[in-house]
Amino acid sequence: MVNKIFLKIFGVLDIIKDFLVAWGLKILIVIFALVIMHNVIKISEISSRYQGEYKTLTPIYEDEKKFMNYYEVGQGPTVVILPEFGSQSPVTQYKTIVDSLKDSYRVVVVEYFGYGFSMSMSKHERLNDVIVEEIIKLLDYRQISGPYTLIAADTSSIYAMRFQQKYPELVSSIISIDSVYPAEYNDYYRMNKIRDRISNVNLTSIWELTGFERILSYVSPKTFYIDKMKELTNNYTKEEISVYRNRIGSAYLTRTMVREINKLEENIKQMKDYTYPSHLPVLQILSSEKKDIYEYAKNSGDSKVNLVDLAQGVITNSKIQGINVIKGDDQMLQLSNPTGVTLAIRNFLAGYYDFDSFSNNITTNENNTNANNSDENNSNVVNDNSDISNNNIINVNATVTNTTTKSSTTNSSNSISNTSKDVFQVELN
Repeated sequence: MVNKIFLKIFGVLDIIKDFLVAWGLKILIVIFALVIMHNVIKISEISSRYQGEYKTLTPIYEDEKKFMNYYEVGQGPTVVILPEFGSQSPVTQYKTIVDSLKDSYRVVVVEYFGYGFSMSMSKHERLNDVIVEEIIKLLDYRQISGPYTLIAADTSSIYAMRFQQKYPELVSSIISIDSVYPAEYNDYYRMNKIRDRISNVNLTSIWELTGFERILSYVSPKTFYIDKMKELTNNYTKEEISVYRNRIGSAYLTRTMVREINKLEENIKQMKDYTYPSHLPVLQILSSEKKDIYEYAKNSGDSKVNLVDLAQGVITNSKIQGINVIKGDDQMLQLSNPTGVTLAIRNFLAGYYDFDSFSNNITTNENNTNANNSDENNSNVVNDNSDISNNNIINVNATVTNTTTKSSTTNSSNSISNTSKDVFQVELN
């Protein structure tokens, strides 16, 4: 009797085993086919059928035949955009910022090695000084002279700090977007989060071999903010979105990016005591989502600092260095809330950054810009009734309320010459 029971059990197990083997083989065959197909397509894309305006390769290491890509448009003071980590196509992902500045500034978008149309890099380590020197070489080769305003997102904020530290005469101001802060190195919880991020990138990068992200860009365009791009019809054409999808397939967590993220802790450590020099104008843009995440960690006792603490920690002159909190996602804020980001940047570059008396902390939603800044003495609220009129005037009504005894209202009309009307009319509607 017992033998019959065991025989039946083994019989069922054999059926299950045969089923798993059969389907396991099928799944492996499908994955293998996807890997082959993805890499054939990828080779074709890398060898590059695209020869449009967004591709301008620059020899950084001529002997090694290693080229970096960049994009340049406009005339005037030079603004250099340094992308967030893992940006598949900086030249398209930062187009909302580029379009808002190109009529008044010379705007340069840098694509690091492993990003966008730039080549891969295995020899030169992805350390602060190496990346800074590569940026300098690119700008020198293209005869783009300083001083520069650096707009740096995410991990690029660390590179911007090191750039300013090494070449102070070449940096006129810095704008950071959802920065990684050097002082995070001193907080156990924050560094654990950074180490988790490094581990996740190493793990997730395996998917790059299958081309899964290429399929995902069609199945779930929201994942890569393609849905937002389609809404911004004055910023993005179908061809530009196609270029972006092409780069998602070819530059999603490349091996060069993985090598870069593996050096992040070392790069942060090098800059852990950095503060902005008191003469340097600085705008720190924080997304409301990231601010809330950091705030929750501090309130729960996991972390000793929130995002505003970290941002205030690098400020040495509050009159020309400030913080704007803008409603939006903690990734690609320039696409989740392009109006809030571009308006803050344009006002700052136009010289309206008296942070003590104006808005030190702006929160923008779809219809208006509400600022909530609190420190020991002041709480500032800014209502954005901005419009791009025929004479290019941005009108900002700022209400500044002192939580102790005083309240006042400030109305300012900020004239910005040669701004792009079309872009802002679309974004503000």
